[in-house]
Amino acid sequence: MLNSNEIRLLLSELNLEGSFIQKVSEHDYHSFTFSMFSKEEKAFLLYFEIGTRTQHFCRTGIMRKKSDKAQRFTQYMRANITGSRITEVKQIDGERVFYFTLVKAGEIRRIYFRFFSGPGSNVIITDGDDIILEVLMRRPKRGEERGWAYNVEEAKSWDEERFPVRQWEGESFNSFIDHYYSNAVREEKTDAAYHQLEEQTRKEISALESQLRDVRERVRRSSSYESYKESADLLSSFSYMVSKGESSVILTDFSGSQVRISLDPSLSVSGNINAFYQKYKREERIYASAVEEQKNLESRLEEKKKFHEELTSRQEHDLRELTKNLRSSQTPASKTPIEAGLRFESFGFEILVGRNAKENDTLLRRNARSGDTWLHTRDYAGGYVIIRGRKDKSIPLDVLLDAGCLAIHYSKAKTQGKADLYYTKVKYLRRVKDGKLGLVVPTNEKNLYVTLDEERIKRLLLSKEEKN
Repeated sequence: MLNSNEIRLLLSELNLEGSFIQKVSEHDYHSFTFSMFSKEEKAFLLYFEIGTRTQHFCRTGIMRKKSDKAQRFTQYMRANITGSRITEVKQIDGERVFYFTLVKAGEIRRIYFRFFSGPGSNVIITDGDDIILEVLMRRPKRGEERGWAYNVEEAKSWDEERFPVRQWEGESFNSFIDHYYSNAVREEKTDAAYHQLEEQTRKEISALESQLRDVRERVRRSSSYESYKESADLLSSFSYMVSKGESSVILTDFSGSQVRISLDPSLSVSGNINAFYQKYKREERIYASAVEEQKNLESRLEEKKKFHEELTSRQEHDLRELTKNLRSSQTPASKTPIEAGLRFESFGFEILVGRNAKENDTLLRRNARSGDTWLHTRDYAGGYVIIRGRKDKSIPLDVLLDAGCLAIHYSKAKTQGKADLYYTKVKYLRRVKDGKLGLVVPTNEKNLYVTLDEERIKRLLLSKEEKN
């Protein structure tokens, strides 16, 4: 932080009287740059930073990054200070306060720069009678508000022993201060970026380890998927030994051992066989997906641990590299569909079912694609049913009937046991302006009359994967 004697030395080097403020550039809430011009110095930059740990001012050769949107104070300066000529530069004796007297179109203004510590720092613009026109930081309790009289600080004696100018080197004290605080800010940002990146990396490692534990457990649970196929094959081979209504059956497997197979007594023999094959296919997919995810997570975890090792072992870090890594680390993963409703498997096709208006809306907004097929009961409230499209595959009649039965099962038409439905591609649905949540109007729709088949529903329920 600058003391009064350092401010005096900075001002003495600048020779600002007679120069013009051509432009005001804001960098953030606390800092801005004046683009100056004088006959002697030509164009040069004057940087101000107020109210921070590193607050200072100096002539600079660096044009800092500009803020995206100018604050109120900057807008005022651009409208009223730009184009002004500095006729006087005056520091209050012994104080960390100085002001410029400005003239523009015959109108006199003063701009006070106060480099006090804490809430005392401020930039205040007044008229020629020291009535406040605008302030960088409004502080009514200190009397610093538009329309109020500014109480100019009283002069003090210069105390060079108590407030000495720091040791410096270079062509000028201004250039020294410019480099000194630029380096201090850079070091501070580097240190903050380093600690933030280190903390972020540790959190990511912990999250990856937790995900990996879950995936490994999923691999373990689904690794016995072959047993469902073996049960289905046994039932197919010895179907003549199984009667409908049995809850289990003991059969001799292909190795000669006896095994007990649990059955669903409400299903026929073929229904139980199909249910086991469906479980086998589902668990096989889950297993393959989990194994792939496990490999991916293990690779990412290894890379993240290696990066953390390199990060903690290096002594010096480039701010640009750290910031780049931090941005990369904080970039959210690509959005995955928010899953809602129920999932069913039907002859290799996935069927999605919403059970209420919110789930219907989520299915359409986040899960359904334009080429998917949408079904809904006519004249009855109910869930939306989506048949996920497959590339170069038309929807078989059985899949369409399965979807139709689900539409009836999850609607008010369930008690009737039958209903008219309409279906169309998702791309032909039109939302109702200001309508209820999820409400759509179908176009290019086709009609379908379906009688509810309980056997289909039982089979589909066995294949259901519900994800909240």
